[in-house]
Amino acid sequence: MGRFPSPLNFVLAGLLVSCVSTAKKPLQSSPAEQKEADTKLLDEANQFARDGLYREALNSFGQYLEKNPNDGAANRTVGIIYVKTGAYKKAAQYLDKAFATFPNNFELNFYLGESMRMQARHADAIYHYKRALEAEPKNVAALKALCWSYYNIRYYAEAVRTAKQLRQLAPNDFQVAIIMARILNKISLNDKALALLNRSETLASADSIPFLNSVKGDILLSMGERDAAEQAYRKALQDQPLLPGALIGLAKKLIDDKKNNDIAITYLDRALKIRPNLFEAYYLLGKAHQKTNPAKSLEYYKIFSKEASYDPSFQQELAEIRPQLIEARKANASNKRSDAGSRDDEEQF
Repeated sequence: MGRFPSPLNFVLAGLLVSCVSTAKKPLQSSPAEQKEADTKLLDEANQFARDGLYREALNSFGQYLEKNPNDGAANRTVGIIYVKTGAYKKAAQYLDKAFATFPNNFELNFYLGESMRMQARHADAIYHYKRALEAEPKNVAALKALCWSYYNIRYYAEAVRTAKQLRQLAPNDFQVAIIMARILNKISLNDKALALLNRSETLASADSIPFLNSVKGDILLSMGERDAAEQAYRKALQDQPLLPGALIGLAKKLIDDKKNNDIAITYLDRALKIRPNLFEAYYLLGKAHQKTNPAKSLEYYKIFSKEASYDPSFQQELAEIRPQLIEARKANASNKRSDAGSRDDEEQF
């Protein structure tokens, strides 16, 4: 007969089971301890943000917002970080959450306007810039951004009014001169635009002069002064070789001259590496490849059409390439029908 275990063995076994089950249970933090941990995590996230360590800041804020999703201040800071790092759609999501908490806050409205403007949602951008300016009526950065939004949707009268206000607040700011020159160009006051740029060049720092020359090139090109435009672009690039506006302007001139397309493509590729959201570069790449590589040209036109479809400043270019895009869609649909018909025939046999 087998031996029965002694009562002591039962007691020991029970104690072991009890110990194991106790070890498996996670320790629960008290509400006070959890609040202290959240505060520490939030402080850490904010310090990362102040130090410019945005990746670390987003990681810490992400952990914090998992438990505190409605914290307006945290959502605002995350949205601002995403604007600064170029993730404008994500920025808008977080800033929209924070808007209910800070509807009249300058910083929130300014950065929400920036996220909208960079997505070509200029009407929404204008709304938030105006709210920001209600809090700080003389803020130059917000007035510049508002002026650009008016410019992009062709509200030139409002753009001029805002630019005049800017010139009173910052008379020697080269960016204000550029904004005003762009507007004057659009309302066919090119002589005034060029005079303004030339005057600003005498007051500007050396770092600012390439930007002024790039804009001068754009205005001269729009006037048909092609050689003078090329000279202005090359002067800008001599001082600042990676200036996207000058690279695109010079490429456009070369493509329109129907020569040196390979060099133009190099300039455009370089500009897109610096600023991937420069929609016009995709349009120009499409033009540059149109005769030598129609398939590649069409791909660039598709990218341009997708990115610029809601931007009123590119309506002429969109109208120009629309017939090609329509033909490509028709051909694609026809190919799909042919493929489907072929498969049906195969199934019958």
